[in-house]
Amino acid sequence: MNLTKRIQVALLAVLLLCFFPTSNIEAAVYSDVPSTHWSAKEVYYLSELGVLKGGSNGKFNKDAPVTRAQAAAILVRAKKLPLTNVPNPGFKDVPASHPFYKEIAAAVNAGWFSKAANFNPNGQLKRVEMAKITKEAFSLSGSVPVEWEDMTRAYWGSPYVSPLVANGITSGYTATKYNPSGVVTRAQFAVFTARALNKKFRMSVVSYPKKAAEGIFYPQFKDTNGVQNFDSLNNYYVETGKELVNIRKEIMDLAREDDWMGKYYEYDVSYKVARADVNYVSVVFEDFQYTGGAHGYGQLFSDNYDVKNDHFMSLDDLALKSNYKRAVIDRINAQAYALRNISWDGLESLDDHQYQFYMTNTGFVMYFNPYEYGSYAEGIREFTLPYSLIR
Repeated sequence: MNLTKRIQVALLAVLLLCFFPTSNIEAAVYSDVPSTHWSAKEVYYLSELGVLKGGSNGKFNKDAPVTRAQAAAILVRAKKLPLTNVPNPGFKDVPASHPFYKEIAAAVNAGWFSKAANFNPNGQLKRVEMAKITKEAFSLSGSVPVEWEDMTRAYWGSPYVSPLVANGITSGYTATKYNPSGVVTRAQFAVFTARALNKKFRMSVVSYPKKAAEGIFYPQFKDTNGVQNFDSLNNYYVETGKELVNIRKEIMDLAREDDWMGKYYEYDVSYKVARADVNYVSVVFEDFQYTGGAHGYGQLFSDNYDVKNDHFMSLDDLALKSNYKRAVIDRINAQAYALRNISWDGLESLDDHQYQFYMTNTGFVMYFNPYEYGSYAEGIREFTLPYSLIR
């Protein structure tokens, strides 16, 4: 091959590399955000758009608190706000030499952040602040009649949190608490921003608490896409809330009749939403009651709801394999016997435990309350099992 031919081949190779990138040319990869991390899809989606930037050490620093300055920069990039000729917001602690001066100025000029003497650029962003700036930046509307345990409707942040819940962007820190003063991590803010920017990342079904009485809450559900109707399930939990209130009232009535131990009587109940999507909703309640004697009694009870068919499910309803019972019994016994520090009488049948389970996104959990197959001291036993065991 002569020199001219060689030069032509080399130029062709360069052109091919330019127009057809090889598999070795990849988007940013953060060593602390593996593909299995719960925020990975959102983090890499925003990174590819240039909205997120990692540190010089090759890490995203996912668990670090996001600062107010960083949050402003992320939202400004997400909304592609212009950074030229933006009025100076006049913050004493954000000089023109600040690395995020332009982004902060743009965010304030857009009305996402309030004007004040100081911006506190290095301050850690709180959950309620996240709600405000996200709602304002993406002009989110809608609401749900949520009643948080730690945030009243009169609280200044409530009008900002409710639209985010209604749109599937955020949920409670727990089932009943929003934790408005909680610090937002970089991974969390990435997820919130991705959900606000692109609907495909949003929660399809959201849950929010309602208050039945002081200290007693129940869940409500909404399909953020308006496809599934949750009226019957929501009405069921309204009645459940009333029943829980009545149980506490009955126990307190008994307390007034017990002159000696009545002052110690109590009833506490809480819940968690283990799964909520367009296919299934799974809610687990845990209550504790003391009505005299050596000790109180705590237990779990749960509901597993088939959304599309509008009915509550037993294990038989969930299972597709005809021989699932033997497989579940053997797996539970194996797990129990492996824990040599507990007493276990041996599970022989699932017939009396058809509703003693709850569902997660990755599997289901069977539980046994005190005195079931063991002593009271063993407490509640839970066994995590894969769906492949029954379906």
